[in-house]
This record gives sequence, C-alpha cells and structure tokens, in this order.
Amino acid sequence: MINMLEVYLNFKNEAKAAIAFYETVFDVKNEGIMTFADAPADPEHPTPEAWKDLVINSSITIEGVPVMISDVPDGMGLTFIEGNNVSLVINTNDEAKIDRIFNRLAEGGKISMPLGETFWAKKYGMVVDKFGINWMLNYSDEA
Repeated sequence: MINMLEVYLNFKNEAKAAIAFYETVFDVKNEGIMTFADAPADPEHPTPEAWKDLVINSSITIEGVPVMISDVPDGMGLTFIEGNNVSLVINTNDEAKIDRIFNRLAEGGKISMPLGETFWAKKYGMVVDKFGINWMLNYSDEA
C-alpha cells in the first residue's frame, strides 16, 4: 500500500527559476518538468498561449522529502498569494482513506477543488482546512 506525505510549492510564473535555484542549493536534479503545453488537450478549456511554457508539475527530492513544484498563472482558478503557496499532499492507493481524509479536512474548512478524476489520478482534490492549511489529496489505484 502506498501512503505518502509530500510538499507542494506554487510560484507566480517563476517555477523554472525556483527549480534551478533549489537544484544548486540542495545539490539535486529535478525529476522532469512538465509544462502546461505538455498536458493533454482539453477542447472545452484550451490552454492559454501565455501559460504554455509555465510549469504544470515538476518534482525534486530535498533531504529525502518529495517536493512538487508548479506555476500558478492568472486565471487558473487558484489565487496565488505569497504565503499560500505551500501545500501538503497526501498520496495513497486507498480510495476509502482519501475520501475519509478529504471529508474530515473539509469540515469547517473550504473545498478549493472537489475530489474528482484528473488526467493523472483517479481522484484528486484540494481543500483548505479550518486552520488555513492547504491540502492536496491524490488517489491512484496503482500499487
């Protein structure tokens, strides 16, 4: 069973520069950069031209901890405010667990994105808990 806690960092259109900086600071190499242009096409929600070179996801490991990184362009639906750009991520292949954790975190909090299927996961959702902590929950049925 996969259960993992990770960190997610968001940047205002400067994720590539942040990745390059953290690579030198921590003497690590990113595990690949996916841009918005690399994401599957969605005719109902086409990717704006200004977003295409921005990072939709990248990952590095810092001191043994997986750290995912992305840009948050204007109009994405998530408002970037310096200070809210850090999220904790729960990854698991236990569907009941992800449902339970998401629902409990949402109690007294605010759902930013309901749990639903994405191109990378069977279920993914975002919630800000009642203490103001950003959470991303990711369920995949892969072992």
